[in-house]
Order: sequence, then structure tokens, then C-alpha cells
Amino acid sequence: MKQFIKEKLNVENLLCFMIIICPILDILSFLFRNYFNTNFSPSTFLRPIIPIIVILIIFFKEKMKLKLIVVGIIYAIYAVIHLWLFNIVKTGSSFGGLINELQFIVNYSFMILNLFIFIYIFKDKPKDKLKKSILIMTSIYILSIWISIITNTSSTTYIEGIGYKGWFETGNSIGAILILSMFIIFTMIREKKYRYWAIAVIILVGIYTTMMLGTRVGLLGFICVLFLYGLSELFAAILKRIQLNKNILIISISVIVIVVIGVTVFGSNTLKRRQHLKEVQQSGQEVTHISNALLEIKEKIQNNELEEGYMSEAGKKSIIDLYNFANEHEIANNDMRAQQLIYNIYLVKNQSNIMLMLFGNGFQANFTELILEMEIPAFLLNFGVFGFILYFVPLLTIFIYGLFIGVKYRHEINSEYIMNILGLFFSFAFSFLSGYTFFNSSSMIIVVILNTLLIINIRELKNKKLKERYNK
Repeated sequence: MKQFIKEKLNVENLLCFMIIICPILDILSFLFRNYFNTNFSPSTFLRPIIPIIVILIIFFKEKMKLKLIVVGIIYAIYAVIHLWLFNIVKTGSSFGGLINELQFIVNYSFMILNLFIFIYIFKDKPKDKLKKSILIMTSIYILSIWISIITNTSSTTYIEGIGYKGWFETGNSIGAILILSMFIIFTMIREKKYRYWAIAVIILVGIYTTMMLGTRVGLLGFICVLFLYGLSELFAAILKRIQLNKNILIISISVIVIVVIGVTVFGSNTLKRRQHLKEVQQSGQEVTHISNALLEIKEKIQNNELEEGYMSEAGKKSIIDLYNFANEHEIANNDMRAQQLIYNIYLVKNQSNIMLMLFGNGFQANFTELILEMEIPAFLLNFGVFGFILYFVPLLTIFIYGLFIGVKYRHEINSEYIMNILGLFFSFAFSFLSGYTFFNSSSMIIVVILNTLLIINIRELKNKKLKERYNK
């Protein structure tokens, strides 16, 4: 019994358990915030427990205490300066306060901590445990969603009542989680012990994301993953000069056919949502190119009616710049992401402050509708050059390194390697276009696993090449 406990309670299994319980923690968070009407959630305190335990084990057992201390101090110094600047620039129109801004700093730092932990622990280990954990995690997500739909307890994706997002906070987040996990699960079709389990999950996720969820991330994301998986198998077969696996081709085509027939016959909530937005935009008598709330603020600025301290002078000027740019380029008034990006670019220009450029002008310091949901631009514009380097460059570096190794060993890479690269690219795309991909604790874990699997694949490629050279 003691030996069994010793074997099972190891660091790798702890981290895999952390992956598996992500959907359970997400459901707990949703229930506490929506049904118990409280901002408190046990998930907030449960999520960091395992990473903290693991980093303490690494700190005390491995000979890298000084490096960890130095890196920790760098992130802490950045956080203190960023929050100090945020406290200076926040105004009456700011969406959040110091605690809200701290939450984003903590979450993004938590992402980098997990990235280090997973790569450090698993870099020399087989990848089977990680992939199986993602398969179990995704199974829990999709089964809970279908149960909520069948029992009529699912929350709707949009306030208009369109779409189903189960017992989870946002449709875009659950869409990103499921689509990113597909880049891992599709590669498990090749493994006999997981093949039928993986196919069942893929079909359930495919039907849900394309027909029921209601977001473009779900509909377009799943279709893209399908095509990309087929292309990756074809590309790998051509590079390796081997025959394409017919079963893989048949499965891919079959799932595509099922999705197309389903969307055609039963329709898609995503298409309903797009049509609804089009009707809303066309229903207004006067054509405007910024939202009504922003238009109201713009008029108050021009009439000098804004109360003192409600918005900074740079913020006021940026609103006017946004209005002029949106009119000139005919931006849709419901395209909030475009308006957010334009405003924040003008804001950095109008603030013209080197400290704010380096350490960030505050993510939550802006008016509600102008919070920059696009994470990658937000890293640079709201968290500054140093924030961009600390939070995004590590991910970008692994991606570029993976591309370099993939090109260098192009005749050796397989479809799994290609799918890991594509999965990371999609995480960047989701983060840029949809937002909150790296902030959300569960989608962030999948991004971390994709990076870890890529590092493992790179190590396997290099070891294979070394053995070939040695044998020669």
C-alpha cells in the first residue's frame, strides 16, 4: 500500500490531476458566481495549490534556487511598478480598481509559472500522461455541456438567448478550450488504445461547437482543425515519402460530412447570432461608427460636460481620435474589438509617457467598452514593453524555436508535431481575435500543454538524430 501511494503521489500525477479537474473547478466557479450570487469561488484558492507545491519541491530539491529567486524578483518588481502606475492613471471611468488589475498580473504570472513547471517536469518524460489527461479533461467538459443542454439547465452564450455554454462563464472561453484541445486529441486517433474514445469526443465536440455554442471561435475553429489535421497527415506523408493512412483520411472526411450535414439540416447558433447582429446594426435610423455609449461620451467631451476626473485629457483626445478614425474607415458600430484596439493605440500615442510605454498604462484603467479584449496587443499597449516580454515572449520563443526545428528536420517530423505548432498558432489567433485565452486558467493550461508537448517532440527529434549519427 505504501509503495502504491509513493508511485501514484508523484509530481507528474499531481500535474495531470490538475489538468483533469479544470472543468470541475470551472463549474464550481460558475455556480458560486451565478447561483449563490457571490464573487467568492473555491476555485480561486484551489487552482494555485498544486503549482505552488510543485514549484516548492523544485526550489528545495533542485540546484536552481538563485535562478528562481532572480526570476521571481524580476516579475515582482514589474508587478509593483505596473500597479503603482495603474493607481496613478486610473480615473472615474476606469472599469476596475487595483485588486482587479492585480488579478490579471497574477493570472498571467501564473501562466508563466505553469509553463516553466510543466516543461521542467515533463521535458524528459513520455507524453502519454499529458495527452490522456487532456482527453479526460475534454470528455468531462463536453459531457457536462451535453447534460446541461439535455436537462435544460445550460446557460445561454449571449444575453439574447442564443447559444448554449453549459455551466461555464463565457462562450468564447469554452470554445477556445475545446478547439485547442482538439489539436491534441486528433493526434490520438493513431493510438489504438485511445482511438475510439478520441473519435467519440471529437464528434461530440464537433456537433456542439459548430451547431450549439453560437460563437465564431467554435464554428470556424472546429472546421479549421478538421482541415488542418487532414493537411498535416498529408504533409507529413509527403515529407516522409510514406503512404497516407487511409483510415485517417476516411475518419477526417466522415467528420467533415457529419458537420456539414448537421449545420445544413439543423442550422447553427453562430449563423443566428451573426444575423441578429446584422439586423441590430441595420435597425438604427442614424448610421454611427462607434457604440452609443462612446458616442454619448464623445458628445459630452465636445460640449465640455464630462465631470472632473472622469477621464484623463489623453483619454478624451483618444475618444475623439477614435470617432474620427471610425467614421473615416466606416468601422461597424458593434465591432467593439476594432474600436478598443484603435482607441488604445491612440491612448498610448496621446499619453506619450515612457514609463507607461515600458510598464503599461493599466488594463483595467479604461472605460468599460474600451477594455482591450485582444490579449496580445493588450500585453504591449496595456502592460507595456516589459509586460509583453515577461508574459508573451516566452510563448513566442518556443513557437519560433519549434518552427525552426520543424523546418530543419522537415523530413523527420510527423503530423503530431505539425498539429502542436498549429495549436500554438491558433492560441495566438484566439488570444488576438477573441481574447482571454491566456487569462482564462483552463485554456491557459491547454496552451501550456501544447508548448510542453512541442518541447518533448523537439527533444525526441534531436535524440533520434543523435542516435543516427552515433550509429554511422
